[in-house]
Amino acid sequence: MHRWLLLVALAACKRHEAAPATHGDPSPATHRDPDVVAKTTMPITIDGDWDEHDWPARAFRAQFLGDDGSLARPSSEVRMLHDGQQLFVALYAADENIETRDAFDLTVGDLSLHVDARGNVSVSGVRAKSGFDEGTIDDAHDDDEEWVVELAIPLARVGPSPLPVKVSRCDVPKDGIQRCGHWSGRVRLE
Repeated sequence: MHRWLLLVALAACKRHEAAPATHGDPSPATHRDPDVVAKTTMPITIDGDWDEHDWPARAFRAQFLGDDGSLARPSSEVRMLHDGQQLFVALYAADENIETRDAFDLTVGDLSLHVDARGNVSVSGVRAKSGFDEGTIDDAHDDDEEWVVELAIPLARVGPSPLPVKVSRCDVPKDGIQRCGHWSGRVRLE
């Protein structure tokens, strides 16, 4: 009797293994609701400084994670707002040695771009401006702190909401060891 039950159980397991995967049922992680990007209450000036009230008060914010799932070090963050015509993105980078080659890679919907610490962006039609605190760019003799790049991306360039977003950054601090961080998700415009 026990042998027969064991054979039935093994046969059921084999049937389960042989069943085709259902590609129409995404994993629970993909069922997560998109994060909400708020509409601005005032104009956003693309100047490399997120001093408008909406950046700390209303912006969607996410910190980058390292490959181990912990907060990325050096720290990086993405913030997003929109005004109905443009998606405003602010990218923050803690950086003890800011160099021109330091950059973020960003994909929003249908648009992928590369933007460096000077605010040079790899695609036309996207406005960008950077700002940094303390120190000077491309001078390893001083101690820098951080830089921010603000972008204004026409919503017509990215496609319909909700939008998939991927953003990443690698940095080589003064210890010479490259460290990378990233964030990805989906956002819905409020």
